[in-house]
Amino acid sequence: MNAAFEGDVKSAAEAFLLEEARLLDAGRFEEWLALFAEDGFYWVPAAPGQTDPLNHLSIFYEDKSVLAMRIRRLSHPRAYSALPAPRTAHLVGSISVSGSAEPGIDCECRSTVMVAEYRPSAAGGERRLWAGQQTHKLRRTGQGLRIVLKRVDLIDCDAAHGILAVPL
Repeated sequence: MNAAFEGDVKSAAEAFLLEEARLLDAGRFEEWLALFAEDGFYWVPAAPGQTDPLNHLSIFYEDKSVLAMRIRRLSHPRAYSALPAPRTAHLVGSISVSGSAEPGIDCECRSTVMVAEYRPSAAGGERRLWAGQQTHKLRRTGQGLRIVLKRVDLIDCDAAHGILAVPL
């Protein structure tokens, strides 16, 4: 990969990750879902260093069709796990971008992520915090970059988390 191409991909990938965080924080889940390739997956492992999402328990391992179903449930007026709607703030940092020799993947992004969630309630509300490392495997398409894999390795992935109503 030449340096100019690398710089363009790195800038585009960094902007893509920040835009993804903005969409999630704004609750624009349909637009977030559109960032996934048709063959894309969202994976949150349940054990440190987990290498296999199919033969081991995961917090999430969902393809785009299952994510679409989750998004439809979130927008349903009787989605009690998402009422009142939680408010989130994503902090994405330490972004590194590298090319990929993997077929169908143009670049791989690694970053740290912190997600603060607040759920208002009559009892004063609930605050939760998640932190971890993200890996995004991205493909360039005519519509821009698309997620082939989003993996979020939470630092406390093996702890009890309760209901995770919104994507991290």
